[in-house]
Amino acid sequence: MRSSPKLILIVDDTPTNIAVISGVLKDTYRSKVATNGEKALVIAGGVEKPDLILLDVMMPGMDGFEVCRRLKANPETSNIPVIFLTAKTEAIDEEKGFEVGAVDYIHKPFSAPIVLARVRTQLQLQEAVSEAREARNEADELLHALLPKTAAEEIRNFGTAIPKRHDNVAVLFCDVTNFTAYCDKHEPEDVVSRLDALFVIFERITAQHGLEKIKTIGDGFMAAAGLLYNVEDPIGSAVRCGLDMASTTIDADLGWDVRVGVHAGPVVAGIVGQERYQFDIWGDTVNVAARMLEKSKPNTVAVTEDLWKSVNSDFEGDEVGVLEVKGKGAVAIIGVRSIATPKIVTTEKEPA
Repeated sequence: MRSSPKLILIVDDTPTNIAVISGVLKDTYRSKVATNGEKALVIAGGVEKPDLILLDVMMPGMDGFEVCRRLKANPETSNIPVIFLTAKTEAIDEEKGFEVGAVDYIHKPFSAPIVLARVRTQLQLQEAVSEAREARNEADELLHALLPKTAAEEIRNFGTAIPKRHDNVAVLFCDVTNFTAYCDKHEPEDVVSRLDALFVIFERITAQHGLEKIKTIGDGFMAAAGLLYNVEDPIGSAVRCGLDMASTTIDADLGWDVRVGVHAGPVVAGIVGQERYQFDIWGDTVNVAARMLEKSKPNTVAVTEDLWKSVNSDFEGDEVGVLEVKGKGAVAIIGVRSIATPKIVTTEKEPA
């Protein structure tokens, strides 16, 4: 299906000039006419906006300079290219036209080949600019899909993102048990579809609790609280998030269970790679969080005993084992199973 011809708005108060320009354009473009500045602004701001405006400079009332100034001040019309039509040949007049936003000048009397050439050139330039803008928007969307918002903005604005140390971050790891065996026995489309559906649920849960998804690795999912955005209670938020993830309903026939581990402390965050950016976090906190999965049980979140001491008033849990952690020795692991039930305190009434 062929697209309709470009629409040109002709703005001139002289019928003869309008007739001449309309005749030049009629075989190649569609056109609309305005005989004064006010009408031109109304048409330009309408539902179907012109692709280009041919604007007379000398008009009674609002002159072409003011019309152009108002067009460029309006976000809805600011990108429409304006070519001035004028009998003036002084450099100072052309300079003023370019200052208010015009892209070119056509001098009277008109030459049909010149008019067509100037119009065609500006439309081609406008199309190239539009394509470049769309390409940049697509690149921005991709960048924001791959990276956290603040990191994506740094790269967009400065070309790089500075690595940072964050002192109090809660890191969450989760993975799917029996996934490898399932992967070996089922079709690729089924494997990817099932895992994608689960990760979409995890992404929604992390967002609800104020966590940021860091990355996925195979059947593993990593998120953090208090990294790039302020979270009032990073550890509590991560544990609550983990409980919701661990209790996610999964089809019984898959044979999957979700394991979750959480740890908190300092991390280093940054972006690696040139052709393919990867945002990541590193440090002992990350390593310990990942090790928690070794002791994680279904429907629980595994944490160290030290971390448990900071949240045990808000949750219920039990010791599930001991884990040898490099540099820490034998560490008791607690399986957080639920949010603590508020205790109801009652007092006896004094006898009347």
